[in-house]
Amino acid sequence: MPASLTAVVLAAGFGTRMKSALPKVMHPVAGRPLLAYSLRAAFDAGVEQAVVVTSGRSELSDFLTKEFGSRVITAVQDPPRGTGDAARIGMAHVHSARVLILCGDTPLVRSEELAQLVAALDRPGATDLSLMTCFLDLPHGYGRVLRDGEGGVREVREQRDLRDDRERAIREVNAGMYAGRTDVIASALADVLPNNAQGEYYLTDIVAIIARSSIVTGVPGHREALLGVNDRAQLREAEELMLERIRLRHAERGVTVRGNPRIDDGVEIAPDAIIEDGASLRGLTRVGAGTRVDVGCVLTDAVVAEGVLLEPYTVVTSSEVGDRAQLGPFSHLGPDSLIEADAPSGEVKRL
Repeated sequence: MPASLTAVVLAAGFGTRMKSALPKVMHPVAGRPLLAYSLRAAFDAGVEQAVVVTSGRSELSDFLTKEFGSRVITAVQDPPRGTGDAARIGMAHVHSARVLILCGDTPLVRSEELAQLVAALDRPGATDLSLMTCFLDLPHGYGRVLRDGEGGVREVREQRDLRDDRERAIREVNAGMYAGRTDVIASALADVLPNNAQGEYYLTDIVAIIARSSIVTGVPGHREALLGVNDRAQLREAEELMLERIRLRHAERGVTVRGNPRIDDGVEIAPDAIIEDGASLRGLTRVGAGTRVDVGCVLTDAVVAEGVLLEPYTVVTSSEVGDRAQLGPFSHLGPDSLIEADAPSGEVKRL
């Protein structure tokens, strides 16, 4: 049975401004590749199958297979001819009635926002396309959302193609995420032409094409969702925002988080644990209830049980610390080592 909602995730960009041999969407943010966050948000929003459009790099395919299995398939865009062409290639693998289109370099989009984008298709008036928009005080560089006299969305026009100061003054911008009827979007993509300053096929052109005969709905999104990563400065900004989001998540679940420790997305921390400023919890680290991770500690893929005291500047790598043990300060444990329960200073055993 075909999936009821499929996502097409655009991830074929070379990311030349990253100045890296690593594909752009594979650069990590809080311990996970950029692409993982977009896909997770899509699946959490109700997507059953995802098509990721890539440039053919094997690192991407290997990661997707390992992380998501059969829920994700890949399609290759070669040569690169713009987002409209990439979307068309991805759409060839979509068999559901509805499709969600988003980019693989926007790690801060939330599943709730994507769910609202899809829900807009069921509003009275039978819209065929919805797009996420944001209002910015400084919209330069973003495609502007052009509306008619009644407030209906008529077009998205890229910065290079804006015609006058009135259009340049528009603060509502396109966030680059769409939901709609698969047949309608596929038909619109077939009509897209490279009639723009870049000579590329713009995905944004489907808005004007569909608006000629149907309703296009603009759905407000948070400005964080707009943050696409194109260079190292934007990568740093996205990671800082993600790390703050992670700290707040743990605090809401009963963890005392002091200052600005670095906590990767894959880390699990039980209630009543204390994570002090300057600590770094990486990878798949697990921290038990009532444990204190003091200033400057670095835990990488560590399993730390309940009631443990890790004194300042303790390093634990791929090792286990038993209940109520005490380690540090300035200790280094690992890899594949064990501190047994109730150890006062830490007799080390090999796992």
